Amino acid sequence: MGLEVVKTIQVLMACYNGEKYLPQQLASLQKQDDPCFSVLMQDDGSTDATPSLLSDITRQDSRFRLAADQGQHHGAIGNFLSLLSQCEADYAALCDQDDLWAASRLSRCRKAMEEAEARYGADTPLLVHSDSRVVDGDGHTLQESFFLHQGWDKNAVTLPRLLVQNNVTGCTLLMNAALRRLVVEHGDPRTMHMHDWFIALTAAAFGHVIFVDEPLISYRQHGVNVVGASQQNLGQRGVKALSQWEKGKRRIALTYTHTRAFRDACGDALPPEARHIIDDYLATEHMGKLRRVLTVQRKGYTMQSKITRLGQIIFG
Repeated sequence: MGLEVVKTIQVLMACYNGEKYLPQQLASLQKQDDPCFSVLMQDDGSTDATPSLLSDITRQDSRFRLAADQGQHHGAIGNFLSLLSQCEADYAALCDQDDLWAASRLSRCRKAMEEAEARYGADTPLLVHSDSRVVDGDGHTLQESFFLHQGWDKNAVTLPRLLVQNNVTGCTLLMNAALRRLVVEHGDPRTMHMHDWFIALTAAAFGHVIFVDEPLISYRQHGVNVVGASQQNLGQRGVKALSQWEKGKRRIALTYTHTRAFRDACGDALPPEARHIIDDYLATEHMGKLRRVLTVQRKGYTMQSKITRLGQIIFG
C-alpha cells in the first residue's frame, strides 16, 4: 500500500504598508499546525518596512517566498488576483497582513475541504470559509463571532442568498484548484466590487460553499482597514441604516450592478441553472414594487438578518 499524498496549501498574502502588524501575522502563520503548506507573499508598492520584513522571513523560513509581481501597485483586489494566478498548490488560502490566525486555521479548513471533495468530487469548484473573532488594534477581543455581530446567516451558502448579500470574508476562505482556475479565468479587478464576493458567487454558481462554524482567525480592526467591522451593534446599525434612504437604495442597486458584472464576467461558462437564477434576479429590478418584493421573497433572494431583510422591502 502506497503512502497517502497530502494535498498542498498555499497561503496567498497581499501586503501594503503593513509594518505595524505584519510581524505578528507572520508569526501566527509560522505556528500553523497544518502538515503541508507554504506562503506566497506579494507587496503592492509599500513605502514602509513591509518589503524588508517579507524578505527577512524568506531567509528565516523556507516555507515563505516572494511572488513575482512585487511593488506593482495592483490595489488590494488586483494583488490577490495576481497571487491567485501564480498559485500552483492544490488549495489556496487568502491572507491579510494584519490579522492573527489560530494555529488550526489551515488544518481545520483542510479537513472541511477534504470532506467536501469526498462528497462532491475534487473537480467541483469548492469554497470553505469560517467565522472569525473581531479584535482591536492591540488584539483584544471586541466580538467573539463576526457572523453574529454582522447578523449573517450561516446557512446562506446558495447563489440566490449570496447574490444579494455576501458573508464570505476573504481572509477566512480556502478554495480548491477547480475554483481557483475559474476565478483567475473570469475575474477582472476593474469590474469587481470586492474579490471575496466574486469568489463566493463563483463557488455558489459552479460548485458549493461550505461554512465552518468556528472563529479561526482574529479579524483585526484598527481604523485603516480596507473593509472592516462596524463598532456599533446590530440594532444600532439597523436603526441607522433604515434612516438613510439614499444609502439603502444604493445598497440594493449594488446587488443588481454586481450581479450583472458577475454574469458578464462568466458569460457562457455559467451553468444553465446558475444563469437562470441570475437572470431571474436581474428581472426583478424592473418590476413594480409589490411584485418585486413578492418575487424576491418567493424565489429566495433574501438578505441575512431581520434588519437587512426589512431594508430590502423598504429600499428595494
